[in-house]
Amino acid sequence: MRRVAAALRGMVLCAVLALVCAVASGVAVDGARAGQEPGGAPGPAGMPVPRAAGDAAVSTNDAAAPADDAAAWAADPATDADATRVLRIGFSTSSPPYVDMVNKAGLEPVLAAAALARSGYRIVPVFLPHARALELVRKGTLDGCGPVGRHTDVAGLAVGDMYLRYSNVVASLEAAELDIRSLGDLRDLVVTAFHNARVFMGPEFAAMADANPHYEEQVDQRAQVEAFFYRRDRVIVLDERIFAFHRARLAARGVAVPVRIHRIFPPQDRFFAFRDPAVRDAFNAGLRALRESGEYARITQQAWPHGGPGDYRQRDEKDRTQ
Repeated sequence: MRRVAAALRGMVLCAVLALVCAVASGVAVDGARAGQEPGGAPGPAGMPVPRAAGDAAVSTNDAAAPADDAAAWAADPATDADATRVLRIGFSTSSPPYVDMVNKAGLEPVLAAAALARSGYRIVPVFLPHARALELVRKGTLDGCGPVGRHTDVAGLAVGDMYLRYSNVVASLEAAELDIRSLGDLRDLVVTAFHNARVFMGPEFAAMADANPHYEEQVDQRAQVEAFFYRRDRVIVLDERIFAFHRARLAARGVAVPVRIHRIFPPQDRFFAFRDPAVRDAFNAGLRALRESGEYARITQQAWPHGGPGDYRQRDEKDRTQ
């Protein structure tokens, strides 16, 4: 009898232990589910990840979207009282002082935000290449993007007024003693231009690029300028203010090499393209108000910590005498 009683006590103990394990397992599973988004992706620190209305279609159905889009969509427009007043605007990925992707700042996001704020809009910046931005505007994922140029295909989109004028130049090292006066002078040189220069600079530039086997384009303009100074085997095509920004940064690190600036291109107007003409009209009205109030001048002046193109021209002349 004692043996039977001991066996029964053992069976009861095993049953209790099994029940406790089953309950614990169920709690763990429910906890893991609570830490996932509706789509099944784990949230940070086991918490659900909030998303604005429509974002699920962007992140799951738009398989070609670049990975860095996710960071730009982190802001949640659905928390606003009127989510329809929130606009996702695409900006380039690497072009300070115009766009500062790391700090979600720069002249272009500030101008767009200030102009559209006058009509009650708030913008969420999304940083990605120009062609991809235009594609997403046409698909309805983005509400607008910039910059676009006069040669950009913007069919079907509402293009705003000119908001900024770029000054693209050719930069060469003084030691190379190059005399560049026209596009034809670039045909036999090693040329590195900014990304999509063929589109922004027009058909004559594109023809030069196609005829030059040593022509290439680079997305990262910081790397473009650094390669220019360190490798010393090329000329570069880029906006003069972008060049000056990175040149000053390198000079602070002791990289100061005399250069020549060849101004063979006319100034180029830049625009924003929007999906909705009403948003375009709001941007244009806000831009006019910024200019009339003097706010536009204040914003643009703050964006040039190293001065304007005229200042760089004087510095380059000084460089040539060194």
